[in-house]
Amino acid sequence: MTDEELARLIESNAKAIEALTNDIQEMRRDRQVIYELMGDLTNKMGELVISQTKSYKLMESLDNRQHQLTNQQQMLIEIVKKLAEDK
Repeated sequence: MTDEELARLIESNAKAIEALTNDIQEMRRDRQVIYELMGDLTNKMGELVISQTKSYKLMESLDNRQHQLTNQQQMLIEIVKKLAEDK
């Protein structure tokens, strides 16, 4: 192998190493972006769970209130019936 061939081989290897290094750096950046997105997604999922919990508690509260109103309505009906009977 001549000096010129050796020099071309070294240059070719250097370019290949540089290209691989660039690919590795790009993959690292991509992984970092993915990790950040995964973290954001996890945070959003946590916020969603909290919101769902609040919604369920609100629904339960509304159901309880509706039950109370139904009871009050029934009591009013009984009062009206009683007043109508007394006339």
